[in-house]
Amino acid sequence: MFLAVINESKTMPEASVQPAVRACAAQLKLHVAPAWDMVPASIVYYADKRQIPAGADILTILDSADQAGLLGYHRVTPDGKPYSRVFVNPIMNHGGEFLTGSISVSAVMSHEVCEWFVDRFLNLWADGPKGAYAVEICDPVDEDFYTLDRVSVSNFVFKRFFDSLAPAGTQLDYMKKVHKPFTPTAGGQIQVRSSGKVDTIGGEAIPEWRQSMRGFEAARSVRRRGR
Repeated sequence: MFLAVINESKTMPEASVQPAVRACAAQLKLHVAPAWDMVPASIVYYADKRQIPAGADILTILDSADQAGLLGYHRVTPDGKPYSRVFVNPIMNHGGEFLTGSISVSAVMSHEVCEWFVDRFLNLWADGPKGAYAVEICDPVDEDFYTLDRVSVSNFVFKRFFDSLAPAGTQLDYMKKVHKPFTPTAGGQIQVRSSGKVDTIGGEAIPEWRQSMRGFEAARSVRRRGR
């Protein structure tokens, strides 16, 4: 897999984009890929999008979001091409930073990169206690972050998070915030499909200004509902 990152934001400087991309690449190589028994993907920043290799998936950094409260997403085009977007202005307007904190461009980028990496085509589900659970590895621990080379990246869940038979004491996420499979933190959420309907559970501590993203047409839930 190959992910090209381009910056079309007038707010986010190139000097901040490059450390964010390096941190995301390091996170995949050092933490996410080993936890998920996968080969790390290549993540490369391109100052000139004309140089992006054919066939690469693209993550675009933009200033304005598609809807209030939306910080980023990854989706698949109608012809099956995965892509991602990260929005700078909503992050900065809510006290965020470029490279530090849970509300930061780097943490949001990491969130989208990690979920793109594990579920590139948004079609993985895991059988759980209330139905089929979307394999989103950052949503269940959203708002938790840690630091790589002084750059904030998103917490993420391990494979055993999606295993009802995981023994007590099994590590379920990188930061050890989760203690039971299929159970998001107070600031996280997860999508569950049952009887043909997809619902979002959790999110008790998600700020009100971010709640609107649940119904956004470009959110992951739309792809998962087959729309």
